[in-house]
Amino acid sequence: MKIKITALTSFCVDFFPELDKTYVGGNSLNFATKCKLLGYENTSVIGAIGEDRFGKLIENHLDKTKIDRSRLYRINAPTASNKIFIDENGDRYFKGDSWNGGAFDKFRLSENDWSSLGDSNIVAMPAGDPNLKDLLKRRNENQLIVIDFLDYLGIDFIKEHIDNIDIVFLSGKEEMLDELQELSAQKGKLIVPTLGEKGSVAFFENKRYYHKAIEIDRIVDTTGCGDAFQAAFSLEWIKTKDIKKSLNAGSIAASKVLSFTGGVEQE
Repeated sequence: MKIKITALTSFCVDFFPELDKTYVGGNSLNFATKCKLLGYENTSVIGAIGEDRFGKLIENHLDKTKIDRSRLYRINAPTASNKIFIDENGDRYFKGDSWNGGAFDKFRLSENDWSSLGDSNIVAMPAGDPNLKDLLKRRNENQLIVIDFLDYLGIDFIKEHIDNIDIVFLSGKEEMLDELQELSAQKGKLIVPTLGEKGSVAFFENKRYYHKAIEIDRIVDTTGCGDAFQAAFSLEWIKTKDIKKSLNAGSIAASKVLSFTGGVEQE
């Protein structure tokens, strides 16, 4: 099965002040990179970067990974950036001024961009994307729309948008699970919360599927784990429609990201 994947529109640089390091990242870059590393050649991105050296870093990574960036635009705004701090357990955390949306906040898809999505089998986007509502209005029935609601967008926000989403991903908490299962059953949607070291869970057809996290010797950084999980889960799901296989594929992909700093491995 030849699958076309398009990731929208989160591209940024991640600053790690404690390490004095800068790495390329963003939900969409991380998602697309994992798809390409899993062998899916027809992977592309749409979005915007700034006319600065950070934008060039993102271009270089996409070129090196051979991800189609023909619709990645340079615009008059700074490349989005995020300051990431890591605690003694390898868990990332943020401070109040960590995020600078820059080109990500400013970018809107053109009619040509929307038209180019017509034959994409998987379209992935973070829920904080300013283009979210347009995507959900314009999607077609042949597409698998996967949206990452992260860890700061609540259940009410999910309820507002879930009708036109195929897979809802989020960084969940155990106290949310019963309500998420009820929502999944009510809407007939696949909802997949990741639970960090406690693994992951999926809700579908009023069933709950748990999967343990894969243990590794040492966690360096959790940045990008969710994005890798989502990419591998989505690819397995579109091929097999098997929840258990999809959770396992996602868990394997996420475990590999824990061993290095940043959302994708970089030289």
